[in-house]
Amino acid sequence: MTSLYDLTFPPTINILKTQQGLLEKAEALASEKGTPINELLEIRLAPDMWPLSQQVIISALHATNLVRKLAGGTPNEVPFGPASLENAKKYLSESIASLETVKPEQVNGKEAEVITAHMGSFEMDMKTVDYVQGYALPNLFFHTTTLYNILRSQGAPLGKRDFIGLHIKPAAK
Repeated sequence: MTSLYDLTFPPTINILKTQQGLLEKAEALASEKGTPINELLEIRLAPDMWPLSQQVIISALHATNLVRKLAGGTPNEVPFGPASLENAKKYLSESIASLETVKPEQVNGKEAEVITAHMGSFEMDMKTVDYVQGYALPNLFFHTTTLYNILRSQGAPLGKRDFIGLHIKPAAK
């Protein structure tokens, strides 16, 4: 059976590493097009959606919430709002480092504990495993997909491997 730790932390780290790779592609695209990177970071898919940089920030916030809610740790600070490329990279790196400090024994066995998910002004109590499967991971994938789609809409030469490549793990032999 998959443990709560295995369900949560390795995939979250991989998702954030995917975003690091996508930010590298964003830099290359901006350079190739002669567009200031800050302009690219403000692109949205629709007027009522968050811009590219905010997709990264929200993902980093979800990751830090996992550390805080599941392991009781004190994660890195990630301010809500648009970010420069340097800050977006920094928040991803710090979030990955924070996730990597969590040990399985800090998390496993907490599947049925009740925690609170915050969705804007709405709050919902749920079991930890439901929080991970039904809220945290779907949000991380949503914001990574949106980041990917913003870059594709601007002409970035991305393919499925740029999104899913880090998530595929070969079976141990």
